Amino acid sequence: MSTKLNEKTSHLASERKIASHNVLLENDEMIVTHWVLKPGEQTGWHLHEMDYMPIQLSQGKLMFEFPDGSTKEIDYVPRTASIIKAPLEHNAINTSDKDVIALEIEFKN
Repeated sequence: MSTKLNEKTSHLASERKIASHNVLLENDEMIVTHWVLKPGEQTGWHLHEMDYMPIQLSQGKLMFEFPDGSTKEIDYVPRTASIIKAPLEHNAINTSDKDVIALEIEFKN
C-alpha cells in the first residue's frame, strides 16, 4: 500500500476528513483497495512507491494536489481506468457534490 504521509496531512490538510478505504486483496503481486470519497473528503497525502491502476466506478471530480503546489482536477467517468507510474506523491480531494468511488490496484512487481 502507498506510504501515508500523516505528518504532512496534519500540517497541510487537517481540516478535511480522510475518506474511507478498505483493502480487498493483498498478495505477492498486488494490493486492491476500494475507496469511497464523500464530498469534501481527501485521501490524505501519500506516496505511491509502486505503479498502480485506478478504476473509476462512479462519476464525480477529484482535485489532485502535488508537492510543487500544482493541482489537477479529474472528471471521473465510470468504467474507465489508467496506469500511473511510480513514484508519485499527492493528495486527492473530492470536489464534487457526490461520492467518488474507485478501486486502486497497486502492482508489487
